[in-house]
Amino acid sequence: MNKKFDEDKAFEQKLKGKMGWKCSCSLEIVDKKCSLKKVVCKGCGKVFKTNRDVEYCFDCEK
Repeated sequence: MNKKFDEDKAFEQKLKGKMGWKCSCSLEIVDKKCSLKKVVCKGCGKVFKTNRDVEYCFDCEK
């Protein structure tokens, strides 16, 4: 192994310790849950996903 690779591994281990990561690819973004919820339109019965608090799809809102 070369010196550059050893330095990178040492730096990665240091980051893991500070940030509490399990591996270098673990990011908070990956672990977040989707904010979209499944809704059934009360007007037409269409099933759609939204992050808004609505009961009707875009077509029926018009």
